[in-house]
Amino acid sequence: MTDGNNKISSENNEEGGSAPKRQRIEAENNQNVEINPSDQQHLTLQKMYDTCQEVLENQKNMNKEIAEKLRLTDEKLESIKLQLKADKVDETTAISSCSIDDSVKTTSSSDSSQAMIPSEVMPTTGKYFVLKHVFKNVSKLKENQNLCSEVEEHFGVGWNMRVYRKKEHFSFFLVCSQSLDTGKWIIEVRKKLVFISNRIEKVREDSSAFTNIEKRCNTSGWPKFIEWDVLEKDFLVDDQLTAEIHVKIKNTAGIYKDNLRNFDETMKEFSDVVLVVNEQKFYVLKLYLAAHSPYFKALFMGIFKDSKKSEIKLTGIGADDFQKYLELLYGEHPINEYTCEGLLLVADMLDTPLVLRECEKFLLEKTSKTLKKKLELSARYNLEALKKKCLADIKSIDDLEDVLPGNVQDLDKSLMGELLEKAISLQN
Repeated sequence: MTDGNNKISSENNEEGGSAPKRQRIEAENNQNVEINPSDQQHLTLQKMYDTCQEVLENQKNMNKEIAEKLRLTDEKLESIKLQLKADKVDETTAISSCSIDDSVKTTSSSDSSQAMIPSEVMPTTGKYFVLKHVFKNVSKLKENQNLCSEVEEHFGVGWNMRVYRKKEHFSFFLVCSQSLDTGKWIIEVRKKLVFISNRIEKVREDSSAFTNIEKRCNTSGWPKFIEWDVLEKDFLVDDQLTAEIHVKIKNTAGIYKDNLRNFDETMKEFSDVVLVVNEQKFYVLKLYLAAHSPYFKALFMGIFKDSKKSEIKLTGIGADDFQKYLELLYGEHPINEYTCEGLLLVADMLDTPLVLRECEKFLLEKTSKTLKKKLELSARYNLEALKKKCLADIKSIDDLEDVLPGNVQDLDKSLMGELLEKAISLQN
């Protein structure tokens, strides 16, 4: 009887919530709340560590791939040597052998086509960028319900991806956030969309224009990109879709402000060379450009065959960006949120320190670009003062998470060590 009473008493103490036990539970809960920030810092540090480990592992794999390619190249060279010896012995046999090689190449090309890899390779130089996003809960999309990625700014304009379900198809669009009610403008692009799963990729590529001239259009894509059941079967992993779109800006007009200085035919008598960019002619002085740019010094005063020409074509840059580049060299002030990234691109390609310095000064003092964007530009164009300031502006774990890309492979390798050090210092 006594044991039974003790047992009942014990149960009553547990269910009734005795004061000491309630206090102990509340204390434990409070302790858990207090250590949450520390846990968050630990998770961020762990993420940085895992990122470094993954990059190092990928580097090892790349080295292995390079070694394998070198080995295969050596084998190929040895094969060519043997083939040359065979040519001397029997020319007919050699011709037959070449025919066999050609048939093998043709078969390989056909296989590549079936893998949905476009025959035309999109150029990744010049004004080029990639948007990447993982869309979640895709299977739950209802008719005409859409999902959007975050807007990212590239070359002064905001861009994002939009997907939605249209009956039995899955639709995909690239969205340009440039206002349709501001002036007259056009952006011509080449775009390539890639859906990725563990087993397969689906790729589609085309050219399009975003504009508010005549036909107003700020979206472009494929209303029937893929059948819904194929999407669910082949591309959804844990109900998530991994998508990326590669965008090459071919031409723009009306995005930048009016020209601050003319370099057209009205300047012909003050020039000694014509530079042609996307069919637009710029009349300039050789020595003036050569004084600011080692690239132009080599082009105009070196041993190149173009050095004596009165008209020279430049490729890989846009006419609007080159216009602003020349304006800056000739003493104007064309740098703003729209022109800065394009100017950096041209200055980097044409090796022009003055333009790089002025753009960096703008990014240090006047820009409203995000910390993530500024850090990205500092790494891409080796802007050390800007990078130093960006790292100094990372003052919390939240700041650190804001500058980290969603995919660790997209993190610039030159920033890896410094961001890891920053994570450690924030934890301490």
